[in-house]
Amino acid sequence: MQTIESMQKREKDNRIFLASLQGVDIRDEQENKGPTFEDLRLRALGINATTDDVVSLQGQIAAEQGFGIGMGLGYSEE
Repeated sequence: MQTIESMQKREKDNRIFLASLQGVDIRDEQENKGPTFEDLRLRALGINATTDDVVSLQGQIAAEQGFGIGMGLGYSEE
């Protein structure tokens, strides 16, 4: 088991080195894997948007952020 882990670490270090020779820093990309908690929360609520999209301001999320009907964004029937 130890041998496999050391081989994987050596391969990873080798990839980082080769990428750095080309001017690319892949260490940051490896640390930021996957979506954020807020993105997962939006998907669980059925909202297909990222946290930086105005479409994400729906329902409970909008109320928490201070938006929604009667909270600054209203509507009127004509």
